[in-house]
Amino acid sequence: MKKLVTVLAVLVMGLLLVSCGPKEATATGYGIAHQIYVGEVELTIDADGVVTAAAIEEYYLPFNAAVIETPAEGATDVVLGNSHGVKSFAKYFKVGDVLFTATEGAREDDVVVGMPTYAAADGTDLLDWVAIEANAKLYVEGTQDGTVFIANADGTKHATYPTPEGDQWTKSGTGYGGDRWDWAGQMAEITSVLVGSKVSATYTMNDDGMWVVDTVVSGATLVDFDQYYKVAMRAYANAKAQQ
Repeated sequence: MKKLVTVLAVLVMGLLLVSCGPKEATATGYGIAHQIYVGEVELTIDADGVVTAAAIEEYYLPFNAAVIETPAEGATDVVLGNSHGVKSFAKYFKVGDVLFTATEGAREDDVVVGMPTYAAADGTDLLDWVAIEANAKLYVEGTQDGTVFIANADGTKHATYPTPEGDQWTKSGTGYGGDRWDWAGQMAEITSVLVGSKVSATYTMNDDGMWVVDTVVSGATLVDFDQYYKVAMRAYANAKAQQ
């Protein structure tokens, strides 16, 4: 009887050890991508830490989402900025409890040549704010739950300037790139090099303009590959933390 009890105890301990060991995990990382977008990378890793699935999305910041096509003449709630041409941008942009106020883009010879900058009341630049992963996650969630919007000076939602909704916040949902640039294809090239890897920090561009991860040559040629890859590294770290 004692031997049976001992055997059962060993079996139970073995099962407990197995259940406490590494397991498949899925997690998401957030951060700046392509300089003025919020990147979201979701990775699934197996028990050995190898990526088995990957997906990339990008969310518009006000540099795209707060362009006002036809502001009223003399409007004081827009500023000028240059993003593929001089445009008007909503002056106020709310993210959760934080109101960001825009400043006109830099000028040269009295011509607006820079994008507007958005800063919180304490002076924090929006791009620096979303570079922090927790804030980037809050931003992405806010685009979907309605807590990110074009605002008035008092922080309420603007009644006439349209805030994007749902997938209109995303590059995939709006067909970003159109006929000019294959955004979806480039993202597919990045995910293809992530799958089967452990998201090593070793990546370089070869003489053909292709990004090489460890020794694997990808088809990715975009100049900001490192920003996407760093977001993927965050996703990988978050997945490992779940194992």
